[in-house]
Amino acid sequence: MYSRSVLLLLTLVLPALAPAQSEPVYVGRPIYQEPGAGLQLPPGCTVDPTWRARLPNSDLELWIVDCHAVVRTWLLRRTVIEVVNSNQSRLRLQVLDERQWPGEVAGTTASVQCVGRASGEAGVAIVGAKWRQSGNELRLTSASGAVRADPATLRLVPLATSQVDCLRFPEREAMLRRLQTGPR
Repeated sequence: MYSRSVLLLLTLVLPALAPAQSEPVYVGRPIYQEPGAGLQLPPGCTVDPTWRARLPNSDLELWIVDCHAVVRTWLLRRTVIEVVNSNQSRLRLQVLDERQWPGEVAGTTASVQCVGRASGEAGVAIVGAKWRQSGNELRLTSASGAVRADPATLRLVPLATSQVDCLRFPEREAMLRRLQTGPR
């Protein structure tokens, strides 16, 4: 029989020696979008319509996703599986790359409502964002980091925050959320 002090010591030391549980990684995982069922995200993950950005002239998308209270940036490839009718199709989206941003808030401190300043390129996400109200829009005042989707390498690459221009429209974001959730 162990003494009380040994049992107490074991209860204090053993949890510290256990391997740390890391957050799940979704790279390579497919996500499906069906006309009848909608977007089928992994359990515990949410994405708002305003947290998604399509890269023009490509089959790539950049998403800000909240999975189990950890904000992530996903680079996805969109593939049409089947055309159902003239305005509906079944899609398969595969996660090509991801970054995790603990402590960020999807849509607020982490946003895809950004473009590259020099070329106006889409597929830019920022984290640690601070916003300034300017009429009915929010302008970026500062950010702690940024990444951009690189179509050539299919990766998210770091980008200097000085090369990013972001603008959010809270009224439009709220309208898109209402359209997504439907009438209540």
